[in-house]
Amino acid sequence: MDDKKIPVVKDNATHITKQNIIDIADRLFMTYGYRAVSTRKIADACGLTQPALYHHFKNKKTIYLEVVQANMRRTKLAIKKIVHQSNRLEMRIESLSYYMLMNHEVDFNQMFHDVRHEMDEETQKKMRVWWLDSYLNPVVDILKEAVNEKEIKSLEILETNEVELAYLLLDFIKSSFPNQQREWGVSERRQEANRKSKLISKLFLNGIGSSKDLE
Repeated sequence: MDDKKIPVVKDNATHITKQNIIDIADRLFMTYGYRAVSTRKIADACGLTQPALYHHFKNKKTIYLEVVQANMRRTKLAIKKIVHQSNRLEMRIESLSYYMLMNHEVDFNQMFHDVRHEMDEETQKKMRVWWLDSYLNPVVDILKEAVNEKEIKSLEILETNEVELAYLLLDFIKSSFPNQQREWGVSERRQEANRKSKLISKLFLNGIGSSKDLE
């Protein structure tokens, strides 16, 4: 990924806001990873001096945590929107999968790598709480509603629960992210995400067995 270029902001430093820095740092961290990105690289990409950057953030870790929180807030809001758009579980899973495939194919994997290898235990615990609130719990709520509406089988019969199913669904989506060795155009990415999101929803709800196998 070293050949990828992050555009440098040419604007006057006084016009660079905290949110601008977070957005630019997001692209850097999710492209190169936590360790490879320095505050100097972030400052250069923002068109700032390092002292000006430190006016907004005290260190690289602070910037990274802000980036992660921003990503998680966006995802939580996206899932909330998905829930309001449809009350059918199949459509909710399809929309959730599409959102993840279009927005998280790089940062989801990079984020988990950085959390495991670059963050201290206390920070990992804090970030796990954020992840539960933004990713897992909203999916658990979707599945609980589906159980109440009898859209899925009895969880007692399946010997599982909503939390385990939510983990399985998120892992299923994560395993469907496109191969990073290949460059995708926007139109191609959308088409592939649309295909895969439908597949994920159908497989998660119906499996691959034929009706004869299920008798």
